[in-house]
Amino acid sequence: MTLPNALKVLLVHDADAPRSAAALSVQVGHFNDPQDRQGMAHFLEHMLFLGTEKYPKVGEFQTFINQSGGSNNAWTGTENTTFFFEVSPHAFGEGLDRFGQFFTAPLFNEEAVDKERNAVDSEYKLKLKDDVRRLYQVHKETINQAHPFAKFSVGDLTTLADRDDSLVRDELIAFYQQHYSANLMGLVLLGPQSLEELEAYATTFFRDIPNSDKAKAPVAVPLVTENENGRFITIDPLKEVRKLTLSFTLPPMDAYYRQKPLSYIAHLLGNEGQGSLMSHLKQLGWVNSLAAGGGVSGSNFREFTVSLSLTPTGVDHVDAIVTHVFQYIQLIRDQGLDQWRFDEKRSVLDMAFRYQEKSRPLDTVSYLVMNLLHYAPEDIIYGDYMMTDYDEPLIRDLLDRLRPDNMRLVLVAHGQHYDRTAQWYDTPYGVTPFTDAQLAQWQQPGTEAALLLPERNPYLCEKPDPLPLADSTDLPPKLIQDLPGFRLWHKQEHEFRVPKGIVYVAIDSRMRSARRAISSKRVCVWKCCWKRPMNRPIRQRLPACPITCMPIRVA
Repeated sequence: MTLPNALKVLLVHDADAPRSAAALSVQVGHFNDPQDRQGMAHFLEHMLFLGTEKYPKVGEFQTFINQSGGSNNAWTGTENTTFFFEVSPHAFGEGLDRFGQFFTAPLFNEEAVDKERNAVDSEYKLKLKDDVRRLYQVHKETINQAHPFAKFSVGDLTTLADRDDSLVRDELIAFYQQHYSANLMGLVLLGPQSLEELEAYATTFFRDIPNSDKAKAPVAVPLVTENENGRFITIDPLKEVRKLTLSFTLPPMDAYYRQKPLSYIAHLLGNEGQGSLMSHLKQLGWVNSLAAGGGVSGSNFREFTVSLSLTPTGVDHVDAIVTHVFQYIQLIRDQGLDQWRFDEKRSVLDMAFRYQEKSRPLDTVSYLVMNLLHYAPEDIIYGDYMMTDYDEPLIRDLLDRLRPDNMRLVLVAHGQHYDRTAQWYDTPYGVTPFTDAQLAQWQQPGTEAALLLPERNPYLCEKPDPLPLADSTDLPPKLIQDLPGFRLWHKQEHEFRVPKGIVYVAIDSRMRSARRAISSKRVCVWKCCWKRPMNRPIRQRLPACPITCMPIRVA
């Protein structure tokens, strides 16, 4: 539904929900920070919790949440700020009354400004030794500095300080009035209440949020230009990390959520079966793991990354590893575009949607509110799993963009070349352009006979609906095979009714004392030497199992 003030609302009735939950997201984030007030959107997120005209006492909302057995949080992203809470169902109306006032009549209490500014600064300082933040800052400094992604998103005492000619509180209020508008917001309410009750809550507590009919601020500049592409970036981590990431900047993909072309490509690049990129690089002794399809995204860009965890030897073979990645991309381009591959991936997503485990109400409203703002109304629930239209020209166009001249190569490892230091987190890093020899090698990578595309997945369940079960739900496990040294038991699962099972195989030691076996160094070494070579052929032989929700592991 849409309220008269243009606020988009999704109502979810769940009779079994143990708590009621709400989430509101506004399409404003750190991209909107003034250049001289970086961290403003994050600071505003903090301040909205600290008093409104109807509930002016600082901390009143948090006290109510605690007394109602609930929880709450918020986060500031690149282009969205999202607030959410959950409480016992009987307290939901009171919670929504307070929550709605955040966006209707906030006070921006003067008494809370210094305390909350220090809270933001503490949040920043807490992560000074966090490698994720340290690497993220290098990312920000090595893209187009005219793009808002380059801004310092957290804020600290410097960026949020009062100045001779301006108080940060005054600028905060101006920022709120400039960017917060009901037409840029989405609201999700979930609980055991009826849809009629939830609709009444939405209307009563959120209809007065001001609507100034603002348009979402567009981002006109590209994330990277030719000055940032074609670069080799080396970063010195604090921890013992060896990671190589190939990053390609693509057009925004939000409009193609029904086709999911990047999911198709990532599915093939990230395959771990016999002949896969991962399998080949592991056999060479260069990588430990591989993941494809990650990267940040925004309204005018989408990153696509291939990330590899390297062995010590792999650090010395970066150029060769990149060559093999481009060989596999070429293999997909030449031989890997097939309707049946798309259908398999679609089938996996469909099963994941149909048989997903139930999440907490707080988590459910948090992701649904983002879907509400990005998907068509009929796709809000299913959009993350939807894969309906095979668009080969679109996939081919994206594959053609996975080129060396459209790539930034990032190596996170000790002992590399670092001639710069990132602001805010003091991360040593270096940037050098690709050499002509590297570009020539990667543009014409040749072929590798050991690299193969995955075969059809024989483990997909074509008829996933469970068969009728016996009435009794408390039958004990049944012994169905009893052989010398081997027993096989079966226990029927009745509660979740999903088309999968769990097979657990235990191999007992013949040593007289189990405790002695566990503590024996020789046994520990033997177990490691035995299970590692067991895991590798299993993962190669059954590569499709993880994507059909059947992970297999020897431990």
